[in-house]
Amino acid sequence: MKRDWDVVRDLLTQLEELPNRDHYVSLGNFQFSDKDAAHTISYHMELLIEAGLVEGKMRPVLGGGPINFTASRLTWAGHEFLDAIRSDTVWNKTKETFVSKGLDMTYETIKAVASAVGASMLGLSS
Repeated sequence: MKRDWDVVRDLLTQLEELPNRDHYVSLGNFQFSDKDAAHTISYHMELLIEAGLVEGKMRPVLGGGPINFTASRLTWAGHEFLDAIRSDTVWNKTKETFVSKGLDMTYETIKAVASAVGASMLGLSS
């Protein structure tokens, strides 16, 4: 399965909106139009936990379905990354930059490009 950065951004945003650490999201918090969507959400949450952007646990299920999870909050790195890509304008310009240059998006390059886009919008770069 390919990593989908829009799904990553959506999951980080939803976690940030939790009222406190006593709340969490799980696979059951999402409504799916098809079975593939559940697998996509599960896969991306697993990536976010592995990357240290989200505090959570994966919970295997029987039968080969999507893996359930519980996620309670963003880590410091998760907040920093989401802050860099939160703005729809910055996010769209960041994605456009990668498309126009014909490059693949990676965590580090997204942070760098989004920061440069934000700095440019603030008039902080030449």
